[in-house]
Amino acid sequence: MKKIYLGLISLGLFVLSSGCSDDFGDMNVPSDAVTDVEPKFFLNSMQQEVFANYQRNVNLYPDLYSQYWANTVSGFGSPRYEYVDGWIGNQWKEFYTRHLRDALAIEASYAENPVYVDAIAIKDIWMCYWWSRMTDTYGDIPYFNAGQGEDVPYTSQQEIYVDLFKRLDHAISSITGGEEQYKYDDGYDLIYEGDARQWQKFGNSLRLRLAMRISNVDPVKAQAEVQAAINGTGGLLTSNDDVAKVPMWSQGWYDYLHQMAWNWGNVRMSKTFSDNLYNQSSAGEDPRAPKWFAYKVEGESKTKEEAGFDRYKGIENGYNLVPANSDDDYATINLEGGYIDFEGDGGVNLMYCPVMFYSEVKFLLAEAALRGWTTGDVNTLYKEGVSASMEYVGVSSDDASTYIDGLPNISGSNEAQLKQIITQKWLANFPNGVEGWADFRRTDYPDVTLPKDGVSGSSTVATGTWVKRVRYPDNEHLQNEANMPSALNTLDGDRMDIRLWWDTADTKTKTAGIMNSNF
Repeated sequence: MKKIYLGLISLGLFVLSSGCSDDFGDMNVPSDAVTDVEPKFFLNSMQQEVFANYQRNVNLYPDLYSQYWANTVSGFGSPRYEYVDGWIGNQWKEFYTRHLRDALAIEASYAENPVYVDAIAIKDIWMCYWWSRMTDTYGDIPYFNAGQGEDVPYTSQQEIYVDLFKRLDHAISSITGGEEQYKYDDGYDLIYEGDARQWQKFGNSLRLRLAMRISNVDPVKAQAEVQAAINGTGGLLTSNDDVAKVPMWSQGWYDYLHQMAWNWGNVRMSKTFSDNLYNQSSAGEDPRAPKWFAYKVEGESKTKEEAGFDRYKGIENGYNLVPANSDDDYATINLEGGYIDFEGDGGVNLMYCPVMFYSEVKFLLAEAALRGWTTGDVNTLYKEGVSASMEYVGVSSDDASTYIDGLPNISGSNEAQLKQIITQKWLANFPNGVEGWADFRRTDYPDVTLPKDGVSGSSTVATGTWVKRVRYPDNEHLQNEANMPSALNTLDGDRMDIRLWWDTADTKTKTAGIMNSNF
């Protein structure tokens, strides 16, 4: 682990040499990277971006909009759909001035060297993940030739997705796994220890995720990409050993969930999430609940029984003035429950931040089977997804079986079946709020509530509707409106209730909790 952080010192020197500011022009100034810095130093930094500035980039936005968490600090605007440039605006700047530069430095220095074929492919797969996160946050963004030294027009989200599929296909198929290849080893690859074959699995699984993302807007393309992902070289994630997650160093400081939920008390479990931990199975409480959650009582972690509660309760989302004692009355993160992602490995890794669970792959396949795009029994794949999540979280096989046996089999209309799949997928994807929010926007499942105290009058989301994207940063409007989409290049037009390209389902068409627009 020491090597990793010594490596980051070298990377820090690179960043200092290239300089940065808040101006849009910075993202298009070529990096002055020293060409003999090894790729592993850059990749290590790129992976840590998953939890960089986590509170402002993720917890105050996707984590709340997915309704895994609810805010417990009065006056915070983001739970009521306000845009705060000093919070989520950081994601844009950090991606273009830091993350993209690192990727371009690897490409510029090593793309022509045959020893680095696998290293370049791994970098490309990781960048496809990051590009998808960026476009799924904002919609159209600067993409082609961004970071190359010139201002570039925004690329439509549709074009970005088409290119991401091409990039993933090329990267996955180009991996050799050869012994002569440069490897991101010695702890620098925080996810797969430089195992190129594991990166193939993740690349195919990411392709499957993105294929299902466009299932409503372009089903023909989606089906083709689903099948390409399933049949891709190396296959998909096949067990919980393949989970993609980023560890955090136990001796470092990280702006992650243990800070937000436990140390700072800024969030507690959402009531939406709590309700679904108790209403899905005839067995009652989801056995993952005590693994994930606890009550904080006088600075100590307590079970619900020890704290005097009959369940792990969540608070409603979207308060302006949060009720008193919210820290005491609602469940928070359990740092001692046996769930490895919150507890760490007891050694150098304090916690883990999720990128993709194996259970997600099972739910993606269940939905693909429901749509007739792959073989396999929908109900079997669905329950395998639940089982995979239970196993990963550390639930005993007996408790998992009892809960799963109490789940209703997949039945009813396609919409009703999809709701069952997505609701369990949403539970299993906890605490990956980025993915939870994306699935809600795509399918309008599960049943996410509107802000308790109403949509803020300072937001650009119409009353009675949900937030659908994050608007562009202030600096883009100040310095780059000429390259922005014409419909969004003013502050009035750049609204957060405008649906992304792949978001075609309209929540307002729900009848008794069931949509009519996902098929």
